[in-house]
Amino acid sequence: MKFINRLLLGMALAFTCLAPQASDFSQFVGGFTLQPAIFFPTSTTYTTPVAGTYRVSALGGGGSGGIAVGSSLTTPETSASGGGGGGFTEIDVYLPAGTTLTVTIGAGGAGTTVTGSSTSTGTSGNTGGTTTVTATGLSLSATGGHGGAYSFSATAAAGGAGGVGSGGSNNQSGGAGGQAHCFGGTSVSDICAGGGGGGGNGIGPGGAGGAANSTYAGSVACAGGGGAAGSNAGGACNNTTNANTAGGGGGMGGAGGTVTSGAGSGGINGIGLASVASADGVTRTTPVASATSNSIAFGFDSIFDPWRAITGGGSAGIISGTTMTYAGTGGGIGSVATNSGGTVSLAIALLGGTGGCASDSSSASISCANLTSLFGGGSGGVATANGSTYSATSAKGGNGLVTIERVK
Repeated sequence: MKFINRLLLGMALAFTCLAPQASDFSQFVGGFTLQPAIFFPTSTTYTTPVAGTYRVSALGGGGSGGIAVGSSLTTPETSASGGGGGGFTEIDVYLPAGTTLTVTIGAGGAGTTVTGSSTSTGTSGNTGGTTTVTATGLSLSATGGHGGAYSFSATAAAGGAGGVGSGGSNNQSGGAGGQAHCFGGTSVSDICAGGGGGGGNGIGPGGAGGAANSTYAGSVACAGGGGAAGSNAGGACNNTTNANTAGGGGGMGGAGGTVTSGAGSGGINGIGLASVASADGVTRTTPVASATSNSIAFGFDSIFDPWRAITGGGSAGIISGTTMTYAGTGGGIGSVATNSGGTVSLAIALLGGTGGCASDSSSASISCANLTSLFGGGSGGVATANGSTYSATSAKGGNGLVTIERVK
């Protein structure tokens, strides 16, 4: 009941200033004036204005996905796995007035570009940075998710491990990146890209990125969806036929759609609806595109206890075109499996991972740099096999984030 009251109050005040302020709600909490969380997307210091119990929460940066560019469409197996989500830690701690907390935000693992050559070429993803919060009697650490890998053989490219949280009373790991495993074993390329893992959070560990597994003996693209910030995984591609296959992003109420051909649906939201909207019916997508204080607050379902106010759904995978749908609060972004390459459109997840991108085009580069986890999510792997003149570009992992909230 306490959380429901907080959630309702947060929705009512979603557009208020983020600095601590008086409100009219003290009658609900025994005379204590509820204080909205303060969001810290960059490194800084914060000094407590009054003595009290503060909830301090920290999320590490997400890892970026691996990249694999086969030398041609006759490269038998071309696989790139997703990066892991950042770890999370949280504690309720009494702090005297005037206590200075030092906040250090870990950056998301950088995305990169690989240009094809006469030899198959790949690169591993980059590990996200560690987020820390320190003060007298307080030391929180949330490590970043690890970068994805690549492979040009029947051996799977393992997904990046999720980061871990320590120092708090609620320590959660980020979701692992989805593995990529093409093993059709012919002279015509299978192309596989795993999804990025979701960031850890107050509810539990991040969901794993969707795996990309293909045994089809022919040229086909197969990609896994991004994991949700909750424990729900991105949808897997388990391809056995001559059909591009794209898993959906995980939702806060269920895993992304796992498919053997075609495009998987996004995972359901926190109240079981097939929608990216949150439990209150609000779709919180476009306003979080800019990492400013107001847009961050709007992206969560509540500015009170925000790390438990994440109830959005995941977005679906796509197998044609380059237009991707935004994920809801906490949801993961779907994957892309295409035979035309191109630049995938902007799509944002607040805390979830982004889907893998696989292209079997012989005449175009592919860029998935616009698939964005704002905070903590790992980015998906990018795989293509298009000769020596085209490139593949991955997205960066989500940056870390800290919140501080006076709870009593």
